[in-house]
Amino acid sequence: MIMHKLKCSTIKHKIKNLNTRRLKIDKKCPFLGNISLRGRLYIGIIKSISMKASCIVRIDSLVYLKKYKRFMRSHKNIPTHISLSLKCTKGDTVLIAQNR
Repeated sequence: MIMHKLKCSTIKHKIKNLNTRRLKIDKKCPFLGNISLRGRLYIGIIKSISMKASCIVRIDSLVYLKKYKRFMRSHKNIPTHISLSLKCTKGDTVLIAQNR
């Protein structure tokens, strides 16, 4: 349980654009709501932000192919929730985490 609190505190320190003046209550926000973060952390780029409180984040990765002894580029698009207190635009680099 102590590791979980340390993990959440480091994530909170990495988020720099948290607007504390606009404290809109959001149940799905890990900073203002009661959601605990767990699992993997991903760093990606916002691809589209056309929805109200959601966006699509593109995560690029390299996959090693043993047969050819080379790396292959791959990506995945993950739909994520954006808290109303965060200001994000298309092209921003974001840190996202899994939650329950």
